[in-house]
Amino acid sequence: MRSRPRKPIRMRIDGVREHRGFWITLATAELPTPENPAPLSVRYVWGCDPAAGELAADWYDSNGGRAVQRSAGWVGEELWFLGTITMNGATVPLRDTFTRRGPDAYHHVGEIDLGEGWIPVDEEEAVRATTPRRSRGNLNYC
Repeated sequence: MRSRPRKPIRMRIDGVREHRGFWITLATAELPTPENPAPLSVRYVWGCDPAAGELAADWYDSNGGRAVQRSAGWVGEELWFLGTITMNGATVPLRDTFTRRGPDAYHHVGEIDLGEGWIPVDEEEAVRATTPRRSRGNLNYC
């Protein structure tokens, strides 16, 4: 599996609750810059697998990659999604770690395992750009 070289990126993240609050769809889009002339975009679907009592995260990217991940939910200030990613004809373990930095900010690290331990392939700090509209309650998570 070929990984992309590290480069500075700017990214827009948009999310919406759907289907009576059972699912969140997220769209991430890297912004084109001279350092990033071929920006990546990804569509995520997050929700709950009530039979397993887990959060589910499935996603697809503009390079033809796809991933399936599951999580037991937040443990303190951290949320881990574990699963697999398939891209360029290979499937490998994938781990995403989200750490809350406050009510409107988080740190994210995405890692893959090519057989010799976890390798970071994606890392960013995210801060909410605007105050969200107040919802009618929490998501219907597990």
